[in-house]
Amino acid sequence: MTFFRSPTRVHLNVDVRSGRPARAFAWIVFVLILIVTSRGLIELAIGKQTAYVVQAAAAFLLVGCLRRRATIVPGTRRWGSYVAVYALVFSGLVSTFFTINRWSLASATTPLLYVATMIALGLLLCWGSDADRRSDAIQIILPSVVAVISLQVAAAIAQQYMGWGLLSGTDYGTFGDQARPSGLTGSYLHYPLVLAVMGIVVFGAWRRRGSAILLCATGLAVFGILASYSRSGMMILAFTIVIAVSTGRTMATKVASVLALVVAWTFISLAFSENPVLVRALSALDLSSAGNSGRVRQWTDAMGSWFDSPLLFGSYTGLVTNISRNFGGSFSLGVVESSLLQQLLNLGIVGTVATYWLLGAVVRAVPVRDIWVRAGVSACILQTLIYQSIEVLPYVALLAIVPLVFTHASSPTPAHTLKSLGPRSTWPVGA
Repeated sequence: MTFFRSPTRVHLNVDVRSGRPARAFAWIVFVLILIVTSRGLIELAIGKQTAYVVQAAAAFLLVGCLRRRATIVPGTRRWGSYVAVYALVFSGLVSTFFTINRWSLASATTPLLYVATMIALGLLLCWGSDADRRSDAIQIILPSVVAVISLQVAAAIAQQYMGWGLLSGTDYGTFGDQARPSGLTGSYLHYPLVLAVMGIVVFGAWRRRGSAILLCATGLAVFGILASYSRSGMMILAFTIVIAVSTGRTMATKVASVLALVVAWTFISLAFSENPVLVRALSALDLSSAGNSGRVRQWTDAMGSWFDSPLLFGSYTGLVTNISRNFGGSFSLGVVESSLLQQLLNLGIVGTVATYWLLGAVVRAVPVRDIWVRAGVSACILQTLIYQSIEVLPYVALLAIVPLVFTHASSPTPAHTLKSLGPRSTWPVGA
């Protein structure tokens, strides 16, 4: 199966750099991506808390495999990402101290669990974007991403339209008889986020080389997001388009794209004004709609609580999050429905700046020519300002591998392997 159209011949069973079978690497990547995005499936065999640990281990293995396959472009190391990780550690420890004193906690377990989780996610982002790299990983990882998108959407369709209730995390309450599916992720909130990042990956790859399979996979991911009624997923799609258009290479392209979007939006609004997906998308702009009124109230309360804290550091560490509750924490103050406010309360300004520095490093590590990928990752980051997705492990893990997939060029071929590769027409693309 060929995912790139090219005048050169593509071999997916040869590792140019070391002679290792690329097919075995592709299977490893597929299994790891499936584990990272399929906690609901894993929970059929083990408990929820253990499933989280398995997911985290798979995420680190995935990043490690892709890093090992790549070579660093000299002079591109981003030491600021490592400084940000140290800042996360420092802010986490100081914030834990403030939290224990403020709330007279008998144990540091709850705040330290949150700190450890944020450090782990920070390391994933750091190791995925700490330098510009060259690699042929994009050729090998795409079949895995397409396969996982297909499996996720197939499971969601079964849950939403066929009543399949074997896996956890599907929401049957928001829309009455219309389920909001979780796919294989174990959460109806995680499912659209996972699809959004994987959709960005396959669309970015299609923009590079072109492939009907990749374009179909993109459409499948978009369908899954829209059919799930997820406002966070729809927001990522909208932000991606707006950012990509606004960062177009020529002013003529920008103007034409904006006009096309205005015309398209006007047509959709008039033709599908009663469509439930469109109504759900537009409700994100209505502060009085279901969910938004409570969210605004939570934001207001969160700002008041933050101003009553040390500001630079948090005094609610592990108390304003779902992480503690997922691991059986007995003391929780709920959530604030905003990753930005969540970090301010938990880790203060220091931890928040460190977190968003690491997220921004992912955008900076993607080659400038991949405009839509950079726009998509930027959209994913902007979405965290409004929704509490910074603690979603599969979401952050997939963002972390984007720079390891969209590298600057294929790794240079060692001179001593050239003879064994045969005529140049048989070399992998980019070699």
